[in-house]
Amino acid sequence: MKIRGAIVSLIVCSVFVLGGCSAGGDSATNSSTSSPAAVEVEEELVTVDVRIARSLLDQSGSLTDEQIVAGAGEKGIAADVEGDTVVYTMTKPQRDEMLSQMRSTVQDAADELIADEANSVTAVEFNDEMTSFEVSVDAASYGALESLLALGFYIQGALYQQFNGVTPDDIDVIVEFVDDATGEVLDTGSYQEMRENRGE
Repeated sequence: MKIRGAIVSLIVCSVFVLGGCSAGGDSATNSSTSSPAAVEVEEELVTVDVRIARSLLDQSGSLTDEQIVAGAGEKGIAADVEGDTVVYTMTKPQRDEMLSQMRSTVQDAADELIADEANSVTAVEFNDEMTSFEVSVDAASYGALESLLALGFYIQGALYQQFNGVTPDDIDVIVEFVDDATGEVLDTGSYQEMRENRGE
C-alpha cells in the first residue's frame, strides 16, 4: 500500500461510523476537507446532540437533506440539517455504541496497516481516549515518508474525542513512531502542532 493510500484508508475508517448515519455518503478522500474541528457535542439528561459539519459526512455533496435525515432514521437516530451542520440527536447508549464502533474501525484500519507488507509498520497501539498512538516499525525499512501516516491517526483521534464531547481547543493526539526492536522513538508529532503548522 502506498503511503497516500494508507493515509486515505485511515481517514476513511475514522469517518465510516459517522458517514453511516448519512445513508451511505461517500467516504473521505483527503484530510484537508475533513476538519475535525467540525464536531460539537451537547449533552442533556436523556439525549446527546452531536453537531457535525456536513462536509465531514458528505464529501461529494451528493446527499440531499432528506437522505441525511432518512439515513439517520434507519439507525434510530434523529437528524436535523441546519445549513452546513447536521445535528444528530441520540440517546447516550446510542452514542456510546457509536464510540465503540469508532474504536473498532480504528483497530481494523490499524490491522490493515500492519498486514500490508509494503510499509514497515509492525504494531499500532492506542489508548481508550484516543489521545495517544504508538506505531511500532521495523527501523531498517522505516522511511521518513511513513511519518505522514500520523495524519490519519490525528484525524481518527480528534474525531473520536470531539464525538465524545471534548472541546476542540482541548483536543490533542500524540503519535510516536518507535523502533520495534529497541523502543527508540524515531518520530513524534501532535495534532495541535499540525494545526499550528497549518495556521488553524
